[in-house]
Amino acid sequence: MMTYDVTSWRAVLHIGSVVTPRWSGIQPARLRMLLVAALLCTPLHAGRTSPSIPTSDSMVLEQVPGSRDMSGIALRRLNTALALDRNNSVLAVQVARLDLEQSRKLGDPRYLGRAEAALSSWPVTASATPPDILLLYSIIQQSNHDFTGSLATLARVIAAKPDSVQAWLVRAAVHQAQADYKAASLDCGQVASGRLGLVPDTCTASVMSLTGRATVALRAIAISLQQNAAEARSQPGIAVWTLTLEAETADRLGDPSAETYYRQALAIDPNDPYLLGAWSDWLLDHGRPLDVVALLADRTRIDPLLLRLALAEQQTKRGQLARHLDELEARFDASRLRGETVHRREEARYMLALRHRPIEALALAQANWTVQREPADARILLEAAIAAGRPGAAAPVRAWLSDNGVQDPRLAELATRTTASIGGKS
Repeated sequence: MMTYDVTSWRAVLHIGSVVTPRWSGIQPARLRMLLVAALLCTPLHAGRTSPSIPTSDSMVLEQVPGSRDMSGIALRRLNTALALDRNNSVLAVQVARLDLEQSRKLGDPRYLGRAEAALSSWPVTASATPPDILLLYSIIQQSNHDFTGSLATLARVIAAKPDSVQAWLVRAAVHQAQADYKAASLDCGQVASGRLGLVPDTCTASVMSLTGRATVALRAIAISLQQNAAEARSQPGIAVWTLTLEAETADRLGDPSAETYYRQALAIDPNDPYLLGAWSDWLLDHGRPLDVVALLADRTRIDPLLLRLALAEQQTKRGQLARHLDELEARFDASRLRGETVHRREEARYMLALRHRPIEALALAQANWTVQREPADARILLEAAIAAGRPGAAAPVRAWLSDNGVQDPRLAELATRTTASIGGKS
């Protein structure tokens, strides 16, 4: 069994996310990137878009992690050391990686800006910037949907370190987000070159799952988990990544085993934000909104989870829906004020399902599709096109489904509805 110091390519997608490597002696759970707040320290979850002045000394402005958070304690110590030695590249990489982990764990994009700040002594444009630092920059660029910039930075990493598993994984992540499955498959081939284990198997299976071979991919994942059981036990972050892919693939095929796979992943890490979001979507699709309310009631700091909680509250008429709608509105407003565009998928879903404004939802979904093209992006564009009465807007998704042989009965049914609508109007 081989141990990889990897950045999970699947984990770095949309909101998205890096994985969970064994970084500097730390083996965090899968690190899913959220948004880059650049060097601004304004949280994405800011409740207002204008300055707020406390009215009393007792007003709570922010909840911070407790002193028992060992990662936070280590990060504070390392930041103190880095402040005294700004040109220590080893220390800067340690700080940046811990910042990325804190961002994933807390759902706080400010840590991503801090990660970038930790690396600022080595600008991404400088020819002498070390490849390990360039790799972290590429992840930050990817998380900000600067896919062109991320690929350019990765090219420099690979030129310096052609056997970098991390770089090839991130490259595969970017290419898959862009629906460039041929390139993603080649990237996964580089990961698998001379290597065995869950990492190369999961990389390859994820591409297969979206290119007409989802059933084969599902079987391959099951076999890999069985053959690499020792690796799964020793590297739980990788196991969660693989099991989540297994669950998502099964769900797209309409296989009820998806619930089992989700529960297996949750048993390993019940706090992984991406996993919680995917599991909540499964529960909502299967008529179990009460379970979502119970699951997410205390997890409102992370925007995608707050969105799903609001969707569940809308269905159950329970919880604090009005308050959560206002909170989401404020967060999206703040994101736009900072010039961020990475939340278009979530905002489109919010506009369609919670604010019932399909025209605006469609515009957001279309803009999002020009940047990233994954099943969740396809679904919101199809649903918005139907709700807005503009089935022709779904043509890019129908082409994506057909060209790649995507196996997803739910998306196929939605696509058929858009085609029928066009026929009915002719």
